[in-house]
Amino acid sequence: MSNLIATDESPVAVRLMVKVYAYLLLAGFAFVPAYLIGYLYFFQDPTLVFENHLFHVIAIITATLAGSFVTYVTWRCYQSSGDPLLRWMTLGFLGFVLIYALHGAFTGLAHHNIWLFLLYGPASRLVMSILLLVGMLSYHRPPDAADQRMKAHPWLTWIGLFLLVDLAVA
Repeated sequence: MSNLIATDESPVAVRLMVKVYAYLLLAGFAFVPAYLIGYLYFFQDPTLVFENHLFHVIAIITATLAGSFVTYVTWRCYQSSGDPLLRWMTLGFLGFVLIYALHGAFTGLAHHNIWLFLLYGPASRLVMSILLLVGMLSYHRPPDAADQRMKAHPWLTWIGLFLLVDLAVA
């Protein structure tokens, strides 16, 4: 039996190959969107138009339900731990859901009022990204008190703010 197998040591060349392979795999996955964009640019006919409002509504409903589930899970985790990062994550996902749902609701109006339809998507992502950034900045802060976690007033205030964003976009 070889000494390498007995001691579980790998030669330097094998470790280097594995490391290079891991970096190439990571780079390959990172460039998947570029591959898809390139495919569409070179092989797609720009005159073709695919318009299916029902598919879009189903996609928005799916994204909204998934966001609602993630919101609920992060809220329950926040209730349990009191971690401020989880509070901001919950608010980010909740804001996304409450604003993005109107993007799907106004799909049918896309031909009549394109801006009403278009602006809810970026607005929801902006709200979510701002709140997640604030959450990242609150990382490693001490947990919130148990009585503060259970109060409904702050959550209702944020829901009201998200509804004001909905009105501002409209």
